[in-house]
Amino acid sequence: MKGLKSILIKDWQYKLFALLMGLSLWVVLNIGQRVPMSVERSIEVINQSEGYEYRLERKKVKIRLEVMERLVSEEMVDRVKAYVDVRGLKEGEYVLNVEIGDLPKFLISVDKVEPEYVKVRVIKAPGGGR
Repeated sequence: MKGLKSILIKDWQYKLFALLMGLSLWVVLNIGQRVPMSVERSIEVINQSEGYEYRLERKKVKIRLEVMERLVSEEMVDRVKAYVDVRGLKEGEYVLNVEIGDLPKFLISVDKVEPEYVKVRVIKAPGGGR
């Protein structure tokens, strides 16, 4: 019994390191494979002010994603959204960055957004109070 205990305890740091390396390699090979996926989403306008209308030059955006093949469900991909933030914008024409939201970190990453920017025209709404 004493011999077995000394074999297990001797150089335990190296044995633990080897175990963690083997486990990491197994996880990468079995779970960590990323595959490309393309989706198209309507661009949402968030943080709108009362009394203004927001007109987008383009209504849709194409998003190229990298997803963890075995861990990502269709529902997760369906929740990915594209939006522009118009907080504080007054009348005029603006070029805004298209943001991508509702991504489960580490499982889905954005590879490319087309277009990255969209023109937004802000006009006073008919009968608007401001």
